[in-house]
Amino acid sequence: MSTSESKAKMYARSLLAHRSTAEAGMVVEQGQYTLTDDLNMMRCDTPEYDDFVKNFVATHAPTANIQPTVKIARKFSETWPLAKKTTTAPEAIRVAVMDSSFNPPHYCHGAFMECLGVMEHRSEDKRQANTGAPHSLEIDAYLLLLATQNADKPLQGATLSQRMRMVDMLATTVAVDSSSDTWHLWKNRKEFLATNLHNMAIGMVNTPRFIDKLQAVRDVICQEHGNSESPPKVLCFFAMGWDTLIRFFDAKYYGPEFPAEIDQFFADGGRIAYARRMGFLDGDVEEFFASPLMAPYLRYIYELNLPKRVKHISSTGVRQAILESSHNVRDIPPRILQYANSNQLYREE
Repeated sequence: MSTSESKAKMYARSLLAHRSTAEAGMVVEQGQYTLTDDLNMMRCDTPEYDDFVKNFVATHAPTANIQPTVKIARKFSETWPLAKKTTTAPEAIRVAVMDSSFNPPHYCHGAFMECLGVMEHRSEDKRQANTGAPHSLEIDAYLLLLATQNADKPLQGATLSQRMRMVDMLATTVAVDSSSDTWHLWKNRKEFLATNLHNMAIGMVNTPRFIDKLQAVRDVICQEHGNSESPPKVLCFFAMGWDTLIRFFDAKYYGPEFPAEIDQFFADGGRIAYARRMGFLDGDVEEFFASPLMAPYLRYIYELNLPKRVKHISSTGVRQAILESSHNVRDIPPRILQYANSNQLYREE
């Protein structure tokens, strides 16, 4: 047995040992979990992204003269952004976008994507009025975007190249590992395929503001679609936590055109899919949405009901967990944990 294989099996045994009793019971009952699956989950033989990141940062560094840009690094489906091959141009393409600093990626990031694809939702105006039935958002494609800039945080921790590789591992966990883990929201292979979660792409974006990210995503979708004469309508569902939603509507991130820029965001196909996270009171959420400022936008906002098992997860918490115990970390996919350990990431405060 090679050293790498021995280490992988050690990680696999560690993972199994730390599963909850309920999860372990589910695995046995479904009869779909083996040591081989665990070893596959450990694999981190993803592409290197050093050149991609270097070229993107050099070419699309955010300046007054550089346009907001999204660059696709990898597509997990040859038809992306279309859900399937077709000779008929779609009227609209509905894209779920998770934009983050991914330092590191974790299961809650993946759960945002799966919530968008698996669950049914009501827009916030209907939820407030308690009218209308929940419905599928009918997502066609998914996009994980590593941001080179954050409106509030400097770059620290893992390098952009390392983060890009970990984003690839997260995408693999969501889009490819269709029977390898118990954290997924879908129940079977048929339901997985119906979500279009396999239609995933990853890339980078060079601007911190969502109004600019929307423009960049729409541009790359139209480029990938290849019909510049009659481009489809693009609806972008940006997944975000409650704290990010609050910042989205904060006037300090806009110029004198506020709130006209927000109006334009929604008019251009921007949508918000938010989730309440640990530490925020329900009363504060309801008070925020009751504000007259929010009334015109409620029909464009959807709440995601994240599973309780992931609501507590944050990148800050994962970094702290790795610092304290590099192997007993349950909140990130095993392949990402192995990569972080192999590269000595997050070992310093």
